[in-house]
Amino acid sequence: MIYWRSGGDDLKNPTGTGVLSTMAPTKIDLGTIIILDIGRNVSMPEEKNGQSFFEKGKECAGRIIERKIISQGKNLLGIILLGAKTTNNTLAEQAPGTCRNIQLLTDLQYPTWSMIRNLPDVPSKSKGNWFDALLVAAEHLKNGVPATKIVQKKIILMTNFLVPCDTEDKQIKQAIAGFQEEGFEVDIIGPDIYSEENDNNDVELARLFVEETKGATATFDYTMRYLLFHKKKATNAIPWNVDLSIGPNIKIPVSAYIRIKDEPVIKKWNTAIRNPVTNTASSSEGIKKEKVHINTEDQTTVAADNIIKGYEYGQQIIPFSDCDKSMLYDPGQKSLKVYGFTKSSNITWQNLNGDGLSYVFARKRNKKAQYALRCLVECLLELDLVGIVRRVYNNGNAPKMYALMPVIDTNNFVCLSMVGFCYKDEIKNMAFPVTNIKKYACNNEQVECFKELIKAMDLTTAYEESEFDDTEAFPIAKMVSPSAQYILDCIAYRAMNPGKPLPQPRDDIVMLFKIPPLIEKRSREVTEKLKKLFVLNKVEIKKRDKKKNHSMDMDDYQNQSSTSNADVTMGDLPKIDLKTLKRPDSIQRIGTMHPINDYDILKQGGKTVSDLATQMTEAIESMIHGNLDGNFSKALDAMMHFRNECLKTEPKLYNDWLKNFQTELTNRKRNNVIEMLNEKKLNYILQSENSLSTVKSYSCDDSQLYENDTEPMLTEVNISSEVNDLFDNM
Repeated sequence: MIYWRSGGDDLKNPTGTGVLSTMAPTKIDLGTIIILDIGRNVSMPEEKNGQSFFEKGKECAGRIIERKIISQGKNLLGIILLGAKTTNNTLAEQAPGTCRNIQLLTDLQYPTWSMIRNLPDVPSKSKGNWFDALLVAAEHLKNGVPATKIVQKKIILMTNFLVPCDTEDKQIKQAIAGFQEEGFEVDIIGPDIYSEENDNNDVELARLFVEETKGATATFDYTMRYLLFHKKKATNAIPWNVDLSIGPNIKIPVSAYIRIKDEPVIKKWNTAIRNPVTNTASSSEGIKKEKVHINTEDQTTVAADNIIKGYEYGQQIIPFSDCDKSMLYDPGQKSLKVYGFTKSSNITWQNLNGDGLSYVFARKRNKKAQYALRCLVECLLELDLVGIVRRVYNNGNAPKMYALMPVIDTNNFVCLSMVGFCYKDEIKNMAFPVTNIKKYACNNEQVECFKELIKAMDLTTAYEESEFDDTEAFPIAKMVSPSAQYILDCIAYRAMNPGKPLPQPRDDIVMLFKIPPLIEKRSREVTEKLKKLFVLNKVEIKKRDKKKNHSMDMDDYQNQSSTSNADVTMGDLPKIDLKTLKRPDSIQRIGTMHPINDYDILKQGGKTVSDLATQMTEAIESMIHGNLDGNFSKALDAMMHFRNECLKTEPKLYNDWLKNFQTELTNRKRNNVIEMLNEKKLNYILQSENSLSTVKSYSCDDSQLYENDTEPMLTEVNISSEVNDLFDNM
């Protein structure tokens, strides 16, 4: 940006009208200077056991600074102390002896927590001229920050005007004219300058400053009530520009603006790390974090090059390599396509999600688009239809479905409201019993009583007119979030009190959860009347008896019944330990919890070793491959039990399985498991072992094996089997 600056004899342009500068000034939305009176005239308490003007002013100034910090607006703030012990300002340096007892405490800068900490704790014994303080503030707003363009300049004056300014009317008029020319706005907080009690010459002059500069005035109580809750940072809406496509040929340039959206309370805050030695916080230091991949089997670090990313699907990990990215679904480019139209009655609130609401307008300065969109909105209203659109926010984003509903208000406001759809599995259909039956019919007296209750609980008249400006409670679009307010309060408290625990929510936040007193008072009598009209009978839910009749041995039952009386109830029967009593038919398959016990029970039920071999080996493999803690004792005990069972009848079953199992362990590089098998002597069953048993001999070539054959020879392949067996490994 190039602009002209008047004055100067060097670097003049050819026309000689000014100096050419290529430096663009920084644009600031708002520049504010707070003038806080700390003199002797504000030190006395205004009421008995009440706060002084100084205490109220300091509290109000701190609240203003706190709110500006949390709002994170692009605003500059400065603080001037009126009635200070020392004199520190530019006008006093230029003209010694003037603007005395006025101290520039903080230059114009972005608000910080140190500004609140640097406010004086006690008032001084000096006095200052409030008119001179206004001139000092105006001079600093104009020249305090070079190469900066402040759009709106505001001066907030906090004084009780008990010290006369002793200024001529001519100087007052000149100052007001200068303030108007430079665009200054003077606000006065503290005294009621329009009250007859504060009617004096200085108050009249201050009132003139406020009126001529189009400023504002308020008391401390009103200002603190206005600053009761934190406000969001005011930002300009950023449109999402896209073409609304209807069919292959119709495209309407539109812009979508977010109307309602759930956003986090804290977005961008600079994190500070506190040094435990010096007990100071630093935003330039941080905790170094390092991410490493650990192999849970041998606790070794895996390099990033050997990692294959995947997605968790149930209890399995689905690998997703770089070559698989080419197979991803491509949603296409940024678009907003109409898939069709449906009756508005088909779109209920259950079908819509809570991701937010957007308004779709025709593109600015495009009359053809505005005419086409208006025609579309009017047609949708006339036919009672709603558009179903597919939205891709940006290239590569996942597509979503939305409903486009027409909107035309009384002010000829034409647009489309866009709300997202829910997926089918997100909708919960709940069936309720029919209530329009004779059993639930209400008489006229009951209906009228409910109408009285609704009128008594009308939130539009929840307060007395003398209590608040607005009598409505919980107004729509004006209510603040209690959780958000508490989080922001905690941030402000932690900044000012870093070593103290966080406080409980203040009463102003807790009041948001309570019923207004007037509503509660009006509805109390109607509620008692409703209790008399509707007689409610308490429904007792019968609880099931926890004592259940478990199966037991009939011989024990006969012995017990013979020794007991004839009137013994079922609840007095002897208790049976269910852990020791198991029926053979209660176990259907060998599990990983108690594999040996399950095997014995199924064997007692008539199953042979051949029938149970597959189940037993699957359980052993699952316990070894799915092990996470490195304890294989249960799996090795089950393997030993299975080996002994096969040794008696079918050694070939064990040897065939062990050969494949060891091959799989070798491919998976589970050498630690193979070493444990050798230590526990869980190798192949040899013929010499079988000859010692009492079972009949058999002839099998696979049983003629020795211990050095436990690791069979493998053929190297190009593709690692670890990748092929990834699903089984997980």
